[in-house]
Amino acid sequence: MDKWLNHPTIVKLVALGLGILMWAVVHFDPDSTPNNVSSLVETKVINSVKIQPYGLDERSFVLNNLAPQTVKLTVSGSRSDLLAAPESYEVRLDLRTVGEGTHTMKLQYDLPRGIQFVEMTPSSVSVSIQALETKEFEVDITTSGSPAKGYKAGTPIVKPSNRVHVTLPKNEIAEVHRVGALISVEGAKETLKNKSVKLEAFDEAGKVIKNVIIEPAILEVEIPITNPFKTVPLQFRLVGRVPAGLSIESFKPDVEQVTLYGPQEELDKLEFLNVDVQLTNVKNSGKLAVTLQIEAPIIEVSPKQIEISIVVVLSATRSLEGLPIIWNGLGEGLIVKFVEPSTGKADITIQGAPAILDRLQPGDVDVIADLIGRGPGTHTIPLIVNLERFMEQVGGTNSITVEITNDVPAAAPEEEGDEGVVVE
Repeated sequence: MDKWLNHPTIVKLVALGLGILMWAVVHFDPDSTPNNVSSLVETKVINSVKIQPYGLDERSFVLNNLAPQTVKLTVSGSRSDLLAAPESYEVRLDLRTVGEGTHTMKLQYDLPRGIQFVEMTPSSVSVSIQALETKEFEVDITTSGSPAKGYKAGTPIVKPSNRVHVTLPKNEIAEVHRVGALISVEGAKETLKNKSVKLEAFDEAGKVIKNVIIEPAILEVEIPITNPFKTVPLQFRLVGRVPAGLSIESFKPDVEQVTLYGPQEELDKLEFLNVDVQLTNVKNSGKLAVTLQIEAPIIEVSPKQIEISIVVVLSATRSLEGLPIIWNGLGEGLIVKFVEPSTGKADITIQGAPAILDRLQPGDVDVIADLIGRGPGTHTIPLIVNLERFMEQVGGTNSITVEITNDVPAAAPEEEGDEGVVVE
């Protein structure tokens, strides 16, 4: 027995056991339960933890309000775990299944390893979700400043398209009055090409609307800087006639206006551009290309060539009877009398496309006798028949005979006096 107690290993084991026993006696707290050792677990309060929303369908909805935006989070853990944990704790709000309206929603938390959740205040929040609406707008690019002297800024050209889509909460989309940008042309002497501009949405008062989604948000803009120009309408002059037996039913140019370039004082004199259209060789329906002609000092016209769609059909005729003849230009102090025809009415035969003739009414045709410069006497006067384009008179009354006299009242006959009677 003594030999066993004197063994070195036995002595070390006994010493270890006594040490453990003495530590337990010193740290034993009779008032504590086995599951709550205050010296091993600590509590920590984290104020103003920001709530992180996620999962909202941002193509269809917008988070309009979140209240509150922070919470107070209480956690527990060992001192070493609390010290090792990151400073930021995550509190999240799941919006994946939320639709339009106001909702009260529970919050989620994500704690570091070894940290236990104790309490979160508040544990739920109020969210307001609004539906988004998208509307298409035409881009409106405006210019500021003036180009160099003698130059003008043309209409901005937007690429790849002059239409964009604007997205806002549906109760705000009506506030958008226009979408565009402002570009300076001050002192410019040449065309501004491939200029990137960021678009903005404006209300009716011209104020920029914030938090708007514009797609695309950036466009390429080209602003022509040219010599002075003026846009004028085209005036068509028909030269010659289509072959016999044919008539024009419709005549439609692909453009109605053109732009002329030249000295400003010359442009101010022009109200239209004459276009001569040769009809002699028009035998079939189709498109007729016409090169526009200009004269100096006008230096350019745009476009330089136009196309006219012409429909040619077989001619038809129609007779209109009893059209009143209107005279004009009769000199002062003269009166006119119709001799032939005495009725003062004309019968005419008109040729043209059937569709045009069918819609013609007698009141659409004016028959005029021009008496300018005619004095007293009998005159045969050619008639002027005013018809719509692509119609012509092919028969009927071509002239009238009139008698023009002075408008002087006949002299009153002298009163016959009583034969002389001698009264004695």
